[in-house]
Amino acid sequence: MPVWYNGSNVPLNSFQTSGSSPTERDHRCRVGILGFGTVGSTVARRLTGPDPIPQLKLTHISDRRARDKRARQPEAIASINWTERFDDLLASDVDIVIETVSGGEPAVDYIRAALLAGKSVVTANKKVMAHQGHALLTLAERQGRQLRFEAAVGGAMPIVRVLGNGVSGDRVTAFSAILNATSNAVLSRMEAEGCDIDEAIASACASGYAEIDPSLDLDGSDAVAKLVILCALAFKLRVDPDAIETRTTAGIGLESFKRARLRGGTIRQIAHASYDPAQGILTAWVAPIVVATTSIFANMTGPQNAAVITCAYAGDIVLSGQGAGGDAPAVAILGDVLEIARDRAAIVPAPVLVEPREIRGLSEQSFAEAV
Repeated sequence: MPVWYNGSNVPLNSFQTSGSSPTERDHRCRVGILGFGTVGSTVARRLTGPDPIPQLKLTHISDRRARDKRARQPEAIASINWTERFDDLLASDVDIVIETVSGGEPAVDYIRAALLAGKSVVTANKKVMAHQGHALLTLAERQGRQLRFEAAVGGAMPIVRVLGNGVSGDRVTAFSAILNATSNAVLSRMEAEGCDIDEAIASACASGYAEIDPSLDLDGSDAVAKLVILCALAFKLRVDPDAIETRTTAGIGLESFKRARLRGGTIRQIAHASYDPAQGILTAWVAPIVVATTSIFANMTGPQNAAVITCAYAGDIVLSGQGAGGDAPAVAILGDVLEIARDRAAIVPAPVLVEPREIRGLSEQSFAEAV
């Protein structure tokens, strides 16, 4: 039987939740968090803090350092059932597992196991969704459960929901976006303060907008994973991340910004995709490019994301929102959890994806704008 620990280190039966009545357990959606880092801890604070969400009840937390982390938490979080074993979370009676473990492995195995155990899953893991998303969505459909992933792409910018449902009555032809808020924080600081990239990176790390090693943000790998997810939503395409042309932001210096200003612009890391269904040609790339100072992208400062989605009938749809830290992804996660809680029996069909006939990178015109 799983062993859980409460705030006083006393083992609790895995199905016991202090202070809960049977009526409460019947109508509130029970939530478990897997991974108690920046995002997971922020979600926990939202669910147990002074502004709770009435439909949800956080009952379980699983982290490989559960004992140490629990000891540093306020009573409202420390009194939750904690465990260091993921299998204990699977054996509990949570309805939804919130997965906030970084990296592809073993997160993909955790998500798969949760779905097989009859749990719905909300994940912030773009690497898993870029590489294994379709297989996991298919498994979720087969299990009669839901897998949602808004936080994997845009932070508080609801681009997954817009592409997945909001423009389903239209045909998306292209989109361009700032998808990596860390790179945006770095570039916008360089622009505003005239500092070099190392100083801007250090500032982003100190502010909690970047990892200790921000190379995945700067080299475009993070944005590419998100671009792959959006291509599946917007164009119903299965795309290999390695097939997308990517240019690093790490080489941007103050001279780059001076040249951009002479051209009436500034520099941002942009992810772009457009699709010609008649020819089966996908154009997709991630690169630091010159953007006009009048554009929405130039106006994004700090850890902000933005997107311009071009539709065949509705024209351009513009989105923006915070993308880094703990609060922004927590907002997206909780939105997904509430969506599941409203109809726990809903079955979401997995998308039918095809592969593009050809994938192209930066065109000659785009190359001229690249830094």
